[in-house]
Amino acid sequence: MNKSQADKVESRGLSDGIKHSHTKGRLREWMDAEYLKYRTANNCRYYDHKENFDMTIQDTLEYYKQNIEKCWSAEKYKWEAVKHYKDNWNIEAVNFPEMLEESLKQSANLLSGGMYYAYKMVCAFARLNPEKMRELFKLLYDENLPLVERLQPFRTGCEGLLKEYQNSAPENAKAMNHYQDLRALCVYLSFEYPEKYFLFKYKMYVGYRKLVNYKEESTENDYEVRKYSNFANLCQSVVDAIEKDEELKELQHKQISNKHNCFEDSAYHLLAQTIIYVNSNREEETTQVKVAVADNDVITRRYWIYSPGEGASIWDDCYLGGRMSIGWSEIGDLSAYNTKDEMKDAMKEAINPSSTFMMAAHATWQFVHDMKPGDVVFAKKGMYTLIGRGIVESDYIYDPSRGEYANIRKVKWTHNGNWKHPGQAVMKTLTDITPYTDYVAKLNAIFESDTDEDIEEQVVNYPEYSAGDFLEDVYMDELKYNTLVALVRNKKNVILQGAPGVGKTFAAKRLAYSMMGVKDTNRVMMVQFHQSYSYEDFIMGFRPSENGFELKRGAFYNFCKRAEIDSEKEYFFIIDEINRGNMSKIFGELFMLIESDKREVELQLLYSDELFSVPRNVYIIGMMNTADRSLAMLDYALRRRFAFFDITPGFETEGFRAYKKSLGSEKFNRLINCVETLNESIAKDESLGEGFCIGHSYFCSLKDVTDQTLSGIVEFELIPLLKEYWFDDPAKVKDWTSILRSSIK
Repeated sequence: MNKSQADKVESRGLSDGIKHSHTKGRLREWMDAEYLKYRTANNCRYYDHKENFDMTIQDTLEYYKQNIEKCWSAEKYKWEAVKHYKDNWNIEAVNFPEMLEESLKQSANLLSGGMYYAYKMVCAFARLNPEKMRELFKLLYDENLPLVERLQPFRTGCEGLLKEYQNSAPENAKAMNHYQDLRALCVYLSFEYPEKYFLFKYKMYVGYRKLVNYKEESTENDYEVRKYSNFANLCQSVVDAIEKDEELKELQHKQISNKHNCFEDSAYHLLAQTIIYVNSNREEETTQVKVAVADNDVITRRYWIYSPGEGASIWDDCYLGGRMSIGWSEIGDLSAYNTKDEMKDAMKEAINPSSTFMMAAHATWQFVHDMKPGDVVFAKKGMYTLIGRGIVESDYIYDPSRGEYANIRKVKWTHNGNWKHPGQAVMKTLTDITPYTDYVAKLNAIFESDTDEDIEEQVVNYPEYSAGDFLEDVYMDELKYNTLVALVRNKKNVILQGAPGVGKTFAAKRLAYSMMGVKDTNRVMMVQFHQSYSYEDFIMGFRPSENGFELKRGAFYNFCKRAEIDSEKEYFFIIDEINRGNMSKIFGELFMLIESDKREVELQLLYSDELFSVPRNVYIIGMMNTADRSLAMLDYALRRRFAFFDITPGFETEGFRAYKKSLGSEKFNRLINCVETLNESIAKDESLGEGFCIGHSYFCSLKDVTDQTLSGIVEFELIPLLKEYWFDDPAKVKDWTSILRSSIK
């Protein structure tokens, strides 16, 4: 790409609008660095992909072109896998199991990896019942049938084969999943019809969709078909862009022509999917915190308080026009700015050089980038009056014909009138009030008291999350996962216990989501106990207010009430650091009510004339650090109400082994071997035991395995931990310090 092409890409602006496998960590960093060097060298407009903004599809093509050698080296196996399939597949083969196994042999991580065994299971089913498997593939490949009539029947057939497989031999009884999900079925379809279908992975789709701000258009009734249709539409947009890019087609042709065992891919479907994949990894960098608790691909509703002009001067225009508008039209289209600093600089230049515009830039940035369709907006006049409520219906729109208030979003206003604002409202034009849950509840209560059928919340399609997704994310084997799920459902109250770094918090929400089958954030709540946490915080108590004291409901009380009116669905209440709180003080009379056989038994609450019960559909998951000797043991009365499940270091799991192999670092391997030996010593120590073993989380999500990275883990995480463990045995600390340091030399 020359400078004129780069300038052309830049002139389009940024308004067009995967979980990354561990094997590509260093590739991603290298590509980001090289692409940034290129753009800087060619005077392209700088951007930081950690900022929350939209790229064009063409931008993602340029990213691939600049790194094509590295990308092709890592991804060419897809072209080889399709070619190998085409050379070997014969649906009428006499030996169907052997043919199927050979045809899919080079599918690599498309059908295998971590705890994902789609290839292994489909081959096992073919050996078990070849004719049934042949029949299912004929059904899947029948293009005369709509997709919805092929996907579910294929999986239903596999469910039957799974039962046969479980009964075929004692060692097979532990198999709990056939793994023939949408991802696997799209592999089969893409191999058979590479000019029609695309390789699919939901996390990859979500990452790229956010990156280019893709708007889903499919209205298919079936959720799974709709999900794939939206992905296919996005892929086709990338294909359309590829077909117009002669430079990219020439570069890609050179790569394929140098390999005799690659599929030609004349329709560019493999190329489009690969461009989506390598670019989707960049979105992950913006969501590290959410990834830790598994919410990175969940769009949550936000609440905003908004002033429609000074003294609500434009409220009538907003209400009648079905929109909300903000000013700052002096700096033009707000979506043209890549950072808040760029906005501030433009405001200083166009409006007032002596002002900081810190709050203004924050508000305009949020209006463009953080506000989403479905968010709730409360309109106010001054500091003491509410004048309306509405639901955001569009993305950001710049309409210069509207003069001073050219920055707009479409809004469905559900209420118009005058209501007293609880207390004093902020003076800013736009404020995200989502974190202030009590405040949001008060505002919602004001409008709920007005009978209005439009107040009903809109249906939200949350991302699916299966047992397979859990096993792919968490270093835990399938048998242990199934045991844990059965324990939670039977006991209803389970504590995940283990040493620091074994992934208790990482696993907790993912466990809940996998049991629900969907990432419904409204049905999961997480709190953290501490020494000051009380019954008043948890259930209810009197709190200071403007007029003295008022009775306020606590987190668990409100959660149970929400679950009570949605009794057909499972709800999960997660308590981090459960043993840091004074359990008797926090739970009070709930000691009895949380028992599995006492659910829906009513009891008088301490602070109110109310009979309260814990619904049957509420599950409590606690996390407990077994290595913190500063904490008291749990009350035996409470311990009887919980089951305890050990979360252990995952160094021996297939997922961690694959991760370790992908890093390709001899020093990292030596350090892990050393830590495993150290854990054996810790487990045998009478003053410590298995509950103090060092977890795998210390070594996960490494972007690059450098000497500095490994030294940092050893010096600032592991050695201080050993000093705490063996505070009375400095000689042992010294010995293990020397061993750990030697392992990374």
